[in-house]
Amino acid sequence: MVRRIRPAVAAIAVMAAALAVFAAPAAAQPQSGPVDTAVAHLRDELTAAHLPAASYAVVSGDGTVTTGAVGSGVTPQSPFLLGSLSKSFTAMAVMQLVEAGKVGLDAPITTYLPWFRTAGSPDPITVRQLLNQTSGLPTEAGTVDLYEPDTTLEQRVRALAGVVPVSRPGETFHYCNKNYATLGLMVERVSGQDYAGYVKEHIFAPLGMTRSFTSLADARRAGLVEGSSVLFGLNVPMETPEFRGALPDGYLVSTAEDLGHYLTFQLTGDYRGARPLSPESLRLMHSPAVAVGSDHAIDGIDHYGFGWGTGTLNGRPVVQHDGDLTRYHANLGYLPDSRVGLVVLTSRNPVLLDNGAPFHHTLAVLAGAPAPETGNTFLMTYGVIDSVALLVLVAMALATRRQVRRARRLPDLLRDRGFGRVAVRPLVGHVLAAAALYAAVFVGVGMLGYGRRLPLDVAFQALPDVTLVVLAGMAFLVVRGVAWFALACRPRSRRS
Repeated sequence: MVRRIRPAVAAIAVMAAALAVFAAPAAAQPQSGPVDTAVAHLRDELTAAHLPAASYAVVSGDGTVTTGAVGSGVTPQSPFLLGSLSKSFTAMAVMQLVEAGKVGLDAPITTYLPWFRTAGSPDPITVRQLLNQTSGLPTEAGTVDLYEPDTTLEQRVRALAGVVPVSRPGETFHYCNKNYATLGLMVERVSGQDYAGYVKEHIFAPLGMTRSFTSLADARRAGLVEGSSVLFGLNVPMETPEFRGALPDGYLVSTAEDLGHYLTFQLTGDYRGARPLSPESLRLMHSPAVAVGSDHAIDGIDHYGFGWGTGTLNGRPVVQHDGDLTRYHANLGYLPDSRVGLVVLTSRNPVLLDNGAPFHHTLAVLAGAPAPETGNTFLMTYGVIDSVALLVLVAMALATRRQVRRARRLPDLLRDRGFGRVAVRPLVGHVLAAAALYAAVFVGVGMLGYGRRLPLDVAFQALPDVTLVVLAGMAFLVVRGVAWFALACRPRSRRS
């Protein structure tokens, strides 16, 4: 989900991220078989990324599943939040209801949610258009409540009454979390079960996903891997709040092992005799229904189906999706012609790094490409950030020292140049500079990728170190200007 605001927060420090391409490589070691080679490379990349925790599963069409994990105390049975991987579960639930004759793909969503509406568009939105993200809802409509975990699913969907579509239904792909929130609410209304209960009964249970959850409280009792933010290169664990209103589009929880079951079913249409969806519906979900065009919401795809993206990798077809939350990243995909798939779950998601790189590189190896070199991008990127932060501190110290020295000549400066020029002008200049910095980062950049002013709590969660540096710079400018003005007022009051 969070990927939709990444352009905004990433732009805060895009120069620092660009310098990371100079990271020195370390050669990966080849192994004997393609799966062994892929797993060895994946472990190299996950280790080089200095991740606090990660787990993975490689699935073959013959039912073989190879699992593993990186990090202290982490196993393939450790639960992680899935982010937008949740969307494929919602799509599967919808298709089950379609097969049961309870939902029509080309029926308007108002058939099942009569009160549903958007602002300024009389055109009906169909179930199919919600599934393939061509409803016309803008991406920003699905990001505005990502940090409001008390919002219910119905409240999130009803809020669309104030959203103006950016295209007519069926015309253009626009990735929007609210498409799948709406579908999740439809599943509840049509099935008579809450979304959590439906998924557990009709998807988790038949596929043997015994360590998959719809509640963070339950997941924590089962050993949920808490996500981490990165603060000046250090992984800092932080608890993610429960957000039951976002289960259908981003807050399901699972493990690499359980997702191996799920991917086996997606790949073969069967998991140990369980077939909770027909092969025909699976093919429809995985088919390239609509071109994504300039909307690069998901890396490595050029078309979107129902909860899955499609594209090519080394000239071979690939079906995949990724998932982003502030402190989690997940990837799930498979190669249809090779009948092999891959799951990678990680407990960190800094916006300055390509967090899907281990998955994409490893899937390419499974597709027959040579294992690429493994770089130390993480260390390089945060080395740059830490260096910039240190330079800012040094600059503040030098500016303070200069102001202290200048203050000794303040009476002479006031006499020669006047109060307005010596005191008022610097105060106004410092305050305006701080306001301009705030506007450029939190308003301008926020509008670029978030659709509105970037809230400080969002910036802190996504990029805490860079946000601290920016706020420190703003505070320094204001304090320096006010302090100088106050000093200038003291001799002025003494003279009067």
